[in-house]
Amino acid sequence: MNTSYLEWLQKEFEESPFWKHMGIMVDKLEAGNVSIKMPVKPELLNSNGVMHGGAIATILDSVIGAAIRTEREVRVATISLTTNFVAPVREGTVYATARIVNPGKRILYVESTATVDKEEIVGTALGTFTILKK
Repeated sequence: MNTSYLEWLQKEFEESPFWKHMGIMVDKLEAGNVSIKMPVKPELLNSNGVMHGGAIATILDSVIGAAIRTEREVRVATISLTTNFVAPVREGTVYATARIVNPGKRILYVESTATVDKEEIVGTALGTFTILKK
């Protein structure tokens, strides 16, 4: 994958209004090797004082899209996302990585994992994504 495309892609993600709102940033962005991070902040906590499951699902979904786009110069959309919430998150930084399980021509299956401070697994997901037509 060409370096200028990856630089452009990182800028596109980090300038996304939604990523900015959630506090998501790129930790590592290489062809087929992506890590993103999101700080635990008060506005992402639920009434139990832990990070809302929707915030964890967001980072799991976002890293999948990023991983696919480092492998192919395409736009993608989530068809389905099955999430598993493994442990509560109260503080720190949530990191997420993804691995393409089945790189189909139009439909891809990708797994993602979220950890707190790159240690304890706090969530996993299996996503089905489609490549959008140009």
